[in-house]
Amino acid sequence: MNRLIIVCLLAVLMAGVTGAWGGTLCPGSNSQFPVPASEVVELISGWFTDQGYSVQRDFPRPGHVHLTAWNSQDEWDITVRPHSALSSVATVIHEGAMPSKQACRRLREYVNGDLLGTMPGPPPQAERLRSVIPTVVLDRIETVVCIHTRSSRREVQFSGFVVDPDGLVLCTAHDLADRQGVTLTFTDGTNLPGIVTRLDLRLDLALIEFSAGARAFVSLASGRNLLGMGESVFSIGCPNNLGGILAPGTINGPPRLINDQPLWQVEMDIYPGSSGSPVFDGQGQLVAMVKGRYRGTSTVGFLTPFETIIAFLLKENE
Repeated sequence: MNRLIIVCLLAVLMAGVTGAWGGTLCPGSNSQFPVPASEVVELISGWFTDQGYSVQRDFPRPGHVHLTAWNSQDEWDITVRPHSALSSVATVIHEGAMPSKQACRRLREYVNGDLLGTMPGPPPQAERLRSVIPTVVLDRIETVVCIHTRSSRREVQFSGFVVDPDGLVLCTAHDLADRQGVTLTFTDGTNLPGIVTRLDLRLDLALIEFSAGARAFVSLASGRNLLGMGESVFSIGCPNNLGGILAPGTINGPPRLINDQPLWQVEMDIYPGSSGSPVFDGQGQLVAMVKGRYRGTSTVGFLTPFETIIAFLLKENE
């Protein structure tokens, strides 16, 4: 009897992999999207609806959303689950008249185009923008680095900043693994190899070590924990692989708990590659780090508080 139960369970699991109709698992399934699962679900559902498909939605597990879409020629079976508070993973299975490879590519290109390709570019470094950013913040540009590496066989790019002149960069941890190699690009065009020496996926923070002479760095001794509602803040990062991009913002919400971690809510232009950007107050003091952006609205972002950064660094020194 036990053996029969095991066989039945295996059959159910295999059905989940091959699809209810024996369909084809799309290439690139289980790769990450840089937005919450709820947004991926709405994006994919909207695409199917616009294409004339019937769409059914159910919730097999907490946080998981299962979509079934069909018309007279094609059927789709899709499960979207969270990977982190601000990213998600979709498993996509297709069966129909159109070759699955072609159909899957069309869907993937649509999703990637909406998430990465059709959003407006970051604001140019015009005198108008510079005029609203304090000089003490502009002076922090040289502390920022653009980080490049590979994750799940794809190129990823994000931001970070030097916190130790002898060679330590602080950044977000998503898309990274312990002892992973990266390339650091500084504002003067210098490229240096780095290696992840510590990461905390729960806090979404990591340290990267590099060998070089003294570098401009962000002083942590003068950072601030508390921010006021409506307070102006300023980020410097590498959105869309453009280095040294400055973005003003406003704290527009109290800290929110996401996955048991407090995050400041900010109105600020945040783009792919902005994660890990340092955030300063009007006096040039470090107050937070860019974690990510909620795409359901145009400019609502989330910041990792300074106190979380300090807790991470203190734990590193224990």
